[in-house]
Amino acid sequence: MKKWTDRLFILFLVVFGLLYIGAKIHFFTRYFKLGPAGYVEEHWVFWAAMAIVSGILACLSWVKTRAERGSSI
Repeated sequence: MKKWTDRLFILFLVVFGLLYIGAKIHFFTRYFKLGPAGYVEEHWVFWAAMAIVSGILACLSWVKTRAERGSSI
């Protein structure tokens, strides 16, 4: 199980990194055209996706810790 949780953890870290890079590219290409209000209206998707991926990483880390300790969930 450790091997699969490590792979999933790395996969979601890569996904988070790609979302972060995409958010930065989106900022520099759209912010100055749309202004602050229009930018936030479009950019919330990146924030939501990064929050979801962070939640998944936290849950995965918790499950991994519980499995390593051998205690019941």
